[in-house]
Amino acid sequence: MWGRKFLKRKCEYRLIITISAVAKMLPRRMGHWVFSCLGGVAGALFRQDRRRAVENLGVAFPEAPAMVRDAMAQAMFRNLGRNVFDFLNLRGASAEYLASLVEDVQGMHHYLEADAAGKGVIAITGHIGCWEIVPAYLVSIGHPVTVVARRMKNERLNEALVSTRASVGVATIDRDVSPREMIKILRRGEILGVLVDQHTDVGGMYVPFFNRPAFTPTGVAKLSRLTGAPIVPMAVYLNKNGRHTIHVLPAIMPPQPGVVVNKEAVVRGLTADCSLAVEKLIRMDPKQWVWFHNRWREVGCAAVA
Repeated sequence: MWGRKFLKRKCEYRLIITISAVAKMLPRRMGHWVFSCLGGVAGALFRQDRRRAVENLGVAFPEAPAMVRDAMAQAMFRNLGRNVFDFLNLRGASAEYLASLVEDVQGMHHYLEADAAGKGVIAITGHIGCWEIVPAYLVSIGHPVTVVARRMKNERLNEALVSTRASVGVATIDRDVSPREMIKILRRGEILGVLVDQHTDVGGMYVPFFNRPAFTPTGVAKLSRLTGAPIVPMAVYLNKNGRHTIHVLPAIMPPQPGVVVNKEAVVRGLTADCSLAVEKLIRMDPKQWVWFHNRWREVGCAAVA
């Protein structure tokens, strides 16, 4: 069993390295076309993921006909391919290259206002667009970022991912470390980046997500309550012209210091607000989110005819 896992992970690593090498050889426009085609092929081959994507789209958009949901799933896989191409070319990217990737930042004043409070900022997003561009871009314009991430089972791939972030100045902290380490980052006035759109094996609770209860991590809410750090939702979207737009939403604020509140109620309220903010970011361009994640797994996300 151990030998089989070792071989599988070695093959995974070699495959990713090979695909990455191909991505670096292609001009960007051609690379987007090639990887869009690869994304389409993946959507056809991985039928279970494709089926789950269509089912989840039915949960989020029950009024959409089956044909429309299927087309949205196809577009999602193709878009994912283009975003993978951009991520594979992110290693060692200069500030000038990142500026050429990002066409516009809408709502940047929301982040700047939150940052001015001096308590650090918890930036939340989901697996939307090429999400790794967001912290890289923020670092490139002078805002230190540490992202909270789950360690991958394939250690070599995990090292490659962490080193890619480090090559553009983005630090990584394991999600299972002591919260004290995350609090230190916020107390330095820096950004702590967290993905909050998936059902993971961490502390959480059920809050609405596309009008259906979904298990959502509560770590962000607890950190915000403890430190007073504003929570700023943001996401990046790939435009038709091949460049990206970052959208920043208004900050979600914890209670003011000294205000007597029910701690559990605060955590629930902040977690629900985070979930709704990510939902809003997804609704801005649904084909940018990874719909094949089993988001509503324990509340019976059945296929919609």
